Amino acid sequence: MRLFIALTLPETVNQLLDDICRQRLNDAGNHWVPAQRRHLTLRFLGEQTGEQTAVAVQIIQDLSVKKFDLLLKTVERFPATGNRAIAAIPEYSTALMALYQQLSASLAASGFEPLQREFRPHITLGKAPAIPSAKIDLEIDVCLSVRQIVLFQSQLTASGPLYSPLATTNLR
Repeated sequence: MRLFIALTLPETVNQLLDDICRQRLNDAGNHWVPAQRRHLTLRFLGEQTGEQTAVAVQIIQDLSVKKFDLLLKTVERFPATGNRAIAAIPEYSTALMALYQQLSASLAASGFEPLQREFRPHITLGKAPAIPSAKIDLEIDVCLSVRQIVLFQSQLTASGPLYSPLATTNLR
């Protein structure tokens, strides 16, 4: 199974992001990620066996993390100004980094391959060749309440990826 661990977005946040895409970024040639597929990936695990999947489930169930909020303040090209991908970028959060570090340490201790690149939290909104490369500062702070962590299975299809939650853990 192809797996990743992520934070999901509440409907209210998805609605605000839809409004931003429509009002500020609505040019021909843009392709937006449907709201039901938006998430903030904490860790992509790739292809895993059933046994490794069970270990990943146990890892997210054993996390000891308090609920927290993330502020989304900008939308920009990601990962660099020349890319077509457009993402909502959260403000730096010590709580998010602590969650990421705890998750990474648990995964490493259980034999999962470490990430080869720096963790750069973002929510992919789509691809937009026509918008300027500069950041778009949102006129309001979009608050993403982080209340759970989800292990997803990702299946690639001709019409795009399908994400199925395999396990969900509520933060305390």
